[in-house]
Amino acid sequence: MKRTLILAAALLMGAAASAQQALGPASGITSPEINPDHTVTFRYRGPKAVTVQLQGDFLPGRVDMKEGRDGMWTYTTEPLTGELYSYSFIVDGVRTMDPNNIYQNRDIATWTNIFTLSAEKGDKGWYYEVHDVPHGTVSHVWYDSPTLGMKRRLSVYTPAGYEDSPKAKYPVLYLLHGSGGDEDAWLDLGRTAQIMDNLIAEGKAQPMLVVMPNGVYFNSASPGAAVNMFQPTMANSRSDSTAEIEESFPDVMKFIEKHYRVKKDGYSRAVAGLSMGGRQSSRLARRYPGTFGYVGQFSGVAVPSGDNDPELAALFAAKPKLFWIGVGKDDGVKRNSLILKDYCDQHGYPCEYYESDGGHIWRNWRIYLTIFAQKLFK
Repeated sequence: MKRTLILAAALLMGAAASAQQALGPASGITSPEINPDHTVTFRYRGPKAVTVQLQGDFLPGRVDMKEGRDGMWTYTTEPLTGELYSYSFIVDGVRTMDPNNIYQNRDIATWTNIFTLSAEKGDKGWYYEVHDVPHGTVSHVWYDSPTLGMKRRLSVYTPAGYEDSPKAKYPVLYLLHGSGGDEDAWLDLGRTAQIMDNLIAEGKAQPMLVVMPNGVYFNSASPGAAVNMFQPTMANSRSDSTAEIEESFPDVMKFIEKHYRVKKDGYSRAVAGLSMGGRQSSRLARRYPGTFGYVGQFSGVAVPSGDNDPELAALFAAKPKLFWIGVGKDDGVKRNSLILKDYCDQHGYPCEYYESDGGHIWRNWRIYLTIFAQKLFK
């Protein structure tokens, strides 16, 4: 019996030591390393690797890394501008995460390493970073959707000071993701909390709630939060399904207005979204005229229903303070955005149009949120 107890204790000590070892110090390799001249150096230790390449959204394609002593592969970029960048390694033809960079995000079903670079205060990268400013709170909450017959999850950003001002009421921005996304997309890929913290701290945006629902009607939540295990794909929305957002959206608003201190007039509500969410935000504004005083369509595909669209007429008859369209000059949906812009111009509907470089990418949608948020509730 005594020998059994000693053996059990030894096994427990071994397990604890193993666990402690797993929680020990990192490799000591810095990757990526942002240099003073805004170049970035990547490192990968692979003494048995034959080829190591780097691919990232700051490169025109894959580039070869150079092997040095002890199997250390390195590559240094040209100077980069302020931005959030993503990358991965290709080791002997196999896509590999950077084992020395814990910062990652998920775009639909693909995980990628990320880093932020700020060349100067106020550039895009600066707004995507965490600074010593008052921070808001991000909550993941569940609400009941009688329209869809299920409990659903959404993400809510409340600005700094919300908890300390129990009588104050705030305007709210409803922010919708794109196809394949979920209620985590705007936080992880869009840097919503960092953008809002920094804009509000500078006085460039009004303190507001940002509500980010799951716009996929048959998934209750993002992977890992939903009851069922599933592989997210682009094909998890149906453009002809009004229940997806338009019919069920009042369930979201009802929950928010019951459980949070928000103003309930139309000019204290905004709705915006990217791609699929841009279509949804435009359709919501048309379906419920007067509900949203600010409407943003980021790379959306909603176009007029004809030469005289009665829903668009009703939307602008309610006199929204802002109808804003943002799209990249190389975006495949630019044509649709221009159709909507030209229609508004021809009918005398006030519409702001913003065109950026690039295509249908998160780099643009973060820019659009940064611009759009500064125009709200003024």
